[in-house]
Amino acid sequence: MATDSRDVEQKLDDALLAVLPDGGNVVSVTPSGMSEYVHTYRIQVSMPDGSSQVFFQKEATGSNGYELMEAAFISESTAHEFIPEFLPKPVTMGTYKSRPNVHFFLSEFVELIEDDIPDPEDYMAPIIALHMRSMGRSPYGPHQWGFSNNTRFGDLEQPNEFKGSWEEFWTGQMKMFLDREEERRGPPDAEYAKLRPLFFEKVLPRYLRPLETGGRSITPTLIHGDLWPGNVRYKTDDTVCAYDSCVLWGHNEVDLGVFRNPRYPLGKAYLKEYWKHVPISEPEEDADSRNNLYMLRNQILLAILYPHDHKLREVFVSNMKLLVHRVLAEEAAAKGSAESLGGPGLQAHL
Repeated sequence: MATDSRDVEQKLDDALLAVLPDGGNVVSVTPSGMSEYVHTYRIQVSMPDGSSQVFFQKEATGSNGYELMEAAFISESTAHEFIPEFLPKPVTMGTYKSRPNVHFFLSEFVELIEDDIPDPEDYMAPIIALHMRSMGRSPYGPHQWGFSNNTRFGDLEQPNEFKGSWEEFWTGQMKMFLDREEERRGPPDAEYAKLRPLFFEKVLPRYLRPLETGGRSITPTLIHGDLWPGNVRYKTDDTVCAYDSCVLWGHNEVDLGVFRNPRYPLGKAYLKEYWKHVPISEPEEDADSRNNLYMLRNQILLAILYPHDHKLREVFVSNMKLLVHRVLAEEAAAKGSAESLGGPGLQAHL
């Protein structure tokens, strides 16, 4: 057990000291980083041999706080099994003895460079490694999509109940996320109300079902789940760190959706770097549309997190509309129709 001999009124709780290095002494506890959902700290511990060890701590209260800490620990621990060189090593999670309503997550501390977004080769290295090393290694079998625990995107719970097909799992996720968005923002306008059923009836079967039919198949892969630029940074030794995952066993291309989102300064160069190393799922000609489809997840979740930003709904609805129109146009072309994308045949659906 470590000790805390700092001259401060509130020292570290015994539950936290018990999981810090035995014989160590806490020399500093300082705020670290910014979060809208938890308190974060840098804890420096001096060791009897004169060396120091540094840890990162998250802290939150209540039952929701416990679930946040549990999700962080399980998600980060699972990802760390596959990419230990790219992810801070999780230590544990627990509950304070002196304040049983306060919960914590502890990992090693990694010094990051906050301002620089890694270039494509460096940015994609951890996600390429995660996908290549985990593909086909799910402990739940080759036809189970989901995860053993619910994870969190920000503070949003992501239920991950296993399903036997990728289409079934992803359809359930999209329905759940869109329902939650409407609960927070209110009912959709008339256009969106017409788009939503077409999205589920036309778009999802069109771009997800071919992955697992016609002699094709995909393999469950551990996806990170939240690869926005705030979660992938250079370390001070110029290597890259990826963190704050919300993992699940899914289609590896899900992690690429965020790179298409205009909200972030990433884009095609990052996607091209990924495809240098990982094969595109068949049918390959659908890859661009699938990327757009998976981008919707990120955009819908952001719309839930920030319900007062009205443009966020407009953004994901416009991309949903693009996919619906694309599928309807394809169906019209297959029937030999000469109608254009904006023709009356398509508009009849909308």
